[in-house]
Amino acid sequence: MFVRRLAFSLVLLGLGPPGQAQVRFAASADLVVLSATAVDGKGRPVHDLRAEEFRVFDEGRPQPIRHFVQGEELAARLLLLVDSSGSMNTELKTTSSRMAAYQVMDALPADDQVALAGFDHKYWGIVAFTRDREKVKSAFGELAPFGSTALHDALDKAAYDIASHGEGRRAVVVITDGVDTASQKAPDEVIARSRALDVPIYAISVVSPLDDPSSESFAGGERPAAATVGSALLARYARESGGAAFTVSAFSALRQAAVQIVAELKHQYRLGYEPPDNPKHFRRIEVRSTRKGVVVRARSGYMPPS
Repeated sequence: MFVRRLAFSLVLLGLGPPGQAQVRFAASADLVVLSATAVDGKGRPVHDLRAEEFRVFDEGRPQPIRHFVQGEELAARLLLLVDSSGSMNTELKTTSSRMAAYQVMDALPADDQVALAGFDHKYWGIVAFTRDREKVKSAFGELAPFGSTALHDALDKAAYDIASHGEGRRAVVVITDGVDTASQKAPDEVIARSRALDVPIYAISVVSPLDDPSSESFAGGERPAAATVGSALLARYARESGGAAFTVSAFSALRQAAVQIVAELKHQYRLGYEPPDNPKHFRRIEVRSTRKGVVVRARSGYMPPS
C-alpha cells in the first residue's frame, strides 16, 4: 500500500463512537507502508523492537525507514472471514469454525474492532467493524453451510474491504477447510492483491484428523486429499502476505492458533519508506531485524502504481 505523507492528521473514519478519530497521513511524498511481525526462535512475538533495529530491502537494496509505529500505538481491525459452503456441513467443522472465531475475539484487546463476513459461492458482509463482541457472536447464526466454495474470490474481496478502512494494524483471519470449487479469480491474482493492499492473511484450516499432517491419523502422505492441498495453498497466501497459517483438527490446536494470531496482531509494526524511482514492475521486499534470533514477516513485495 502507498500512503501520502507530510504530517500526521486526524480524520474521522466513522468506525467507532462519535468523535473518535483514527490516525491517517496527510498528503505529500509517497511511502510504501508495511505491516511487519517479529518473532523469536520459538515463534513468540517480539514487541520491543526499535526503528533502528529494522532493515528494509527493496530489490535487495537497503531503504531508510521514514515511518515507524509500534504495535499497540494504533487500534487493530480484524476481519473474520468464515466459510459457509456445503463442504463445511459437518458438526466438527461448523463447531470448530465458531470456536476458532470465539477464541480469537476473546483474546483481542477491548479497543480492537472486529467484522464478520461469510462466503460460499459468493461473499457477503454480516457485521461491520465493531467493538461489540457479543454482536458478532450472535450473528454466527446467519452462517448456514450450503453451496459451492469460492475461497479465492472471498479472500480477494475481504482484503479490499479491510484495506478500505484506512491506516492501522489489520489482518484477515479466514476459517475454512481450504477447498475451493467455484472461484473466478486465480490464487496468484488474489495473492498479488493482498500484497498490494498490505493485508496480512491468517488462515485456519479446519480439517479432519485424516487430513491433518500433525495427526497420528493422517492418511494423505502418498495421495494428498483436496483439504491437504488447500491447506498448502493457504499457507502460501499467509507467507506471501506476511501472515501465518494453521491446520487444525482438535480443539486444543484452535486455541493455540487463536492465541498466536492475536499476539502477532497486537504487536504488529508499521514501517514506511520512500520507494526508489525505478521502472514500474513488481518489486521484492525483505524486512530483517538486527537483533539476534529475531525473524520478521512482512509482505513479499508490491507493484508500484502506474
